[in-house]
Order: sequence, then C-alpha cells, then structure tokens
Amino acid sequence: MKILMVISQFHPIIGGAERQAQLLAQKLIEKGVQVEVVTGWWKWRTPRREMINGVPVFRNFSFWGMFGIKGLRPLGALTYMITLAIHLFLHRAKYDIIHVHQILYPAFVSVFIGRGILKKPVLAKIGCTGITSDVKNINRFPWGNLQLKYILRHLDSLIATNEEGMREFQAIKYPEYKILNIPNGVSIALPKKTESKEMLYAISAVRLDYQKGIDILLNSFKEVLEREKTIRLVILGKGPIEWELKKLANSLGIAGSVEFLGLVDDPENYLKNSDIFILPSRAEGMSNALLEAMCIGLSCIATNISGNRELISDKENGSVPIGGYLIRDRGILVNPDDVGGLAEAILYLVRNEKTREELGRRARKFIQENYSIDMIADKYIALYQRILNMESQCAESVEK
Repeated sequence: MKILMVISQFHPIIGGAERQAQLLAQKLIEKGVQVEVVTGWWKWRTPRREMINGVPVFRNFSFWGMFGIKGLRPLGALTYMITLAIHLFLHRAKYDIIHVHQILYPAFVSVFIGRGILKKPVLAKIGCTGITSDVKNINRFPWGNLQLKYILRHLDSLIATNEEGMREFQAIKYPEYKILNIPNGVSIALPKKTESKEMLYAISAVRLDYQKGIDILLNSFKEVLEREKTIRLVILGKGPIEWELKKLANSLGIAGSVEFLGLVDDPENYLKNSDIFILPSRAEGMSNALLEAMCIGLSCIATNISGNRELISDKENGSVPIGGYLIRDRGILVNPDDVGGLAEAILYLVRNEKTREELGRRARKFIQENYSIDMIADKYIALYQRILNMESQCAESVEK
C-alpha cells in the first residue's frame, strides 16, 4: 500500500496540520505502509528532498513563496500548484492513494490530477472549522469557490476531526456517507508528576495569531493576578502577532508574570512542569496541544467550540454562562472572547488542587483509550484498504 501525503507546508514550518501529518506518517510507516510527503519549497536553503524522522519528504518548487514579499506571494502559490500537478503526474506509479491535509488549493490540484486524470482515489482531511474553516479559507483564493465545487464533486472521502467539520461540509451538499469522523491522534507520553507547590504555572502552546485568542488570555490573567499572586503564565509558540501580544502584556502591567518562550525543542517537558493548560482559541479543528496536555494529565481549560468540547465533555449541552465556566468530565469549558469567564476558571483551578488532579487523571485516561496515534493510524489503514478494495471492484465490473 503506497500513500502520497500532500500538504501545502511542512517542516521546518510547524503548525497543527503539519505536526499531525508527520505523526501519522511516522506511525503508518512503522505499521508497514509506504508513505511519502509532498509539500511546497517555501524556505530558502531547505533541501528539496530529505528524510525527517523516517518520513521521506519532497518539496515542489514555489519560488520560495517569493520570500514572503506581499503582492508576490500569489506567484509562489501558483508555481506550487503547477509543480505539484507535474509531480503527481510524473510519479503516478509511486502511489496508490493521495491523502491531502487541509481542503485548500493543493486539494484541488490533487483531485484534478489524481482523480480527474489519473483515476487515483483521493481523500482529504479538514484542517480547521469555525471562523477560520477550510471552507472559508479556500474561498479567499482566486477562483476558490470553483475549486471547492470541483473538490466536492470528485473527492472520494472527506475526513473530519470534529462534529462541526462534518456539519459544515454537509451544509454545502457534500454527501454525508462520504464523510468520516477520524480525530487527530497523539503519542502517549508519561504523565506529569503530581506535587503541591507554592507557585503554580499555567501554560498555553499555540501559534500566536488572532485565531488562538491569546489576547483574551492576557486580559484574563491580569484579573487573575489582581486576586491571586501564586501563579505564572508560560506561552509557547511564535506567530504574526507575537510583538503585539508582548506589547499588550506590558501595557497590562503583567509582563513580569508572563513568559513568551517562542518555539522550544521539548514542549512536552514544559507541559509536564506546568499545572494548568489553557486553550483560549476562537476556532479549532482538533488541537494537538490540547491532546498533548490532556495526555500528560494536565487539568485543562478550553473554549466551548467543536473539537475542544468533544475532548473535554461527554455532555451535549454546550451552554456556558457569560462570565462563568462549566466543569466537565475532563476539564473546564469557557466561552470564546470571555475575559471574565476565563479568569474565573483559572482562579477556580488555582484554588482547588484536588479538582486539578482529578480532571488531569480523567483527561489522561480518556486520551489513552480513544486518541492514541496507534489507534488513529489503524483507522486510516482500514480506510485506505476499503477505498482500494472499492477501486478494485469497480475496475473488475468495468472489465466484465
């Protein structure tokens, strides 16, 4: 079984979709599946071809994104679409299935060449839902609406990581029977040590952009520090609004209690030395960082949006009071953009050690039983086999 994974960006550009693609590829290779990742050549001096943790990666020329120069970037994207199309055609004997990460312009090229011309099966995984959904993002590209219509008409199978993603594509008439809910997976790590400490550490690990809501977290943390001095905040990650967020922390007078550590080599170590994980996102698919924090056994606070809610709560009721929070089975839910509610949730966990420990234990057990990358890889292998069997049966019926 030979799988070609297509993703617009990959290492050294690291985000949720990129991390999931690499993790899944590694596990599939461990299980005997032949996988290659094809991506764009966006960074000057990165090699065209390399092996990353056992995963072969090839980068198609994209004018290096025209070095990020505004106005020239679309030329890089157009070049990538052309070189990706050529690659898919020339290397058609090297793969059985195309697996695309994110419903963006590489998905259109993959479906057009893979399914439309080469008659190869193509499946695609939704990257994000909500205010930054794949549906909204692809429509921002030139002719994005036409690309999306073509994808929907010819795609063999759609993978949604949360319920909202399933609903979004059902709403635009993609056949429900072709949509599968396969969540993101996580490598099962050793748990954090449980210990009583005078100073607690809250942590958030995200890309620093508007979607992730770190501005709300900083405003909430100011309220927390006015009432509780025994907590510090650590923020891992980089992004386009990093400078703005540091400036906000200074203006709020909390810079001495907040550390921006950027990208770190060992985020797991920082998670294990923290006490509370906070994900204040305005939109998500299924957060890798939340999966990892729960897996380690951290008590977690997350916004009440699809993906987060499915990890934190077994209950359907998604109503959270404004300015308040809901304690659920494996964590606490707050409303997006609710400064007061997030502050109250943080204060509650700071002052209730037993609840912190219990929520962390439940979270770890749930992730171990339902979201290990080993289990998720098995689900993909079963899907690949089912698709290939259907292709074989269709070919036999045509021959007859």
